Amino acid sequence: MPITRTLFLAAPISLTLAALFAPFHGIAANAAPDRTPPEPARIATGLDVEVKCVDESSLKLKLLDEKLELVTKYGFLQIAVGDIRRIEFAHRCPADVAEKIALAISKLGHSDFQIREQATTELKNHRERSYPFLLRSLKNDDPEVSRRADEALKFIQAKVPAQLLEARDNDVVFTEDSKFTGKLTAQSVRVLTGMFGEQTLKLADLRSLRTGAGIASDEFANAVAAPATLATYQQQFGKELVFTLTGHTPANGQQATVWGTDVYTLDSNLAAAAVHAGLAKPGEVVAVRVRVVQSPAQYTASSRNGVNSNAYGNFASGAFEFVKR
Repeated sequence: MPITRTLFLAAPISLTLAALFAPFHGIAANAAPDRTPPEPARIATGLDVEVKCVDESSLKLKLLDEKLELVTKYGFLQIAVGDIRRIEFAHRCPADVAEKIALAISKLGHSDFQIREQATTELKNHRERSYPFLLRSLKNDDPEVSRRADEALKFIQAKVPAQLLEARDNDVVFTEDSKFTGKLTAQSVRVLTGMFGEQTLKLADLRSLRTGAGIASDEFANAVAAPATLATYQQQFGKELVFTLTGHTPANGQQATVWGTDVYTLDSNLAAAAVHAGLAKPGEVVAVRVRVVQSPAQYTASSRNGVNSNAYGNFASGAFEFVKR
């Protein structure tokens, strides 16, 4: 009996304790919501920049990183993005692209002609990224491999400016009063785009970067007065030059000494060709970048901006085109 009695008394005590604490559980469950206002969303600002990609495209973006770290022979250097005027990026070949290039080169001596042709075309399409690999293939024991490597090299040399074919090992960062050489530790940078919001850009896809303060000044900084024609640059395919010139149109009744449309003969009047291409107005002083290229099979005539250009056949010495940014 005593045992039964003890168990009987325990039940009311348990119920009493549960009833006693129930109100406190109710208060916790129905506590008033936190009315602390949420912190406002952070608005990304960034620095206006223009980047040149390895595929020749240019993009205007906002750089969101505040600092970039550069490894120099003197140690690590933290550079505030706001101080940067220009960056010339080192040659970076993504691992997957390097693998494709190596595979294509291995097929240059394949027994199947079509496979050799496809491999050669693929290496040409990789342009400057395949250039260092092709240089090493020139000394291949297989004459077919070395011949096709030479063919691809000449194609790339005609399409890509000579300075871009130099396999730069280091990044070069320019500030207003200094120049730093080293290797950026970042693999990518954060940017803000107008259409796609915040994105990341891989440094391996970038050729150069200019900030707002450097965009307008860089072209003029390296420009020299333009010659009348580019006749002295014969056969210098891929060479790029920056000139300042004054837009020119021929007087009434006079024929413009310009041959071609978009691609012009090297002996065309440079100042008149700039007007024809829409890069300058008559009497306007501008900076232009030109690239020496191989001559097309035929130069076409056209009338643009008050300048009538002439038609011409093949001009073996070469041609030039304006590099529009």
